[in-house]
Amino acid sequence: MTHKIRIAGDLTETVELIEQNRYRVFLRRNGEIVAMQAAVWQRLVDSGRVLEVGNG
Repeated sequence: MTHKIRIAGDLTETVELIEQNRYRVFLRRNGEIVAMQAAVWQRLVDSGRVLEVGNG
């Protein structure tokens, strides 16, 4: 699943959601795997800064 995260104004970052469990979310960003707490990812999604742009 590909997402765009709005960082500031028109500045966005494209990330790919690799895997998600109840504790961690794993994202691919610029070819690197990044892990974050699931609660942090959920706060980003709830804030409206994350936009789903594709599945694949």
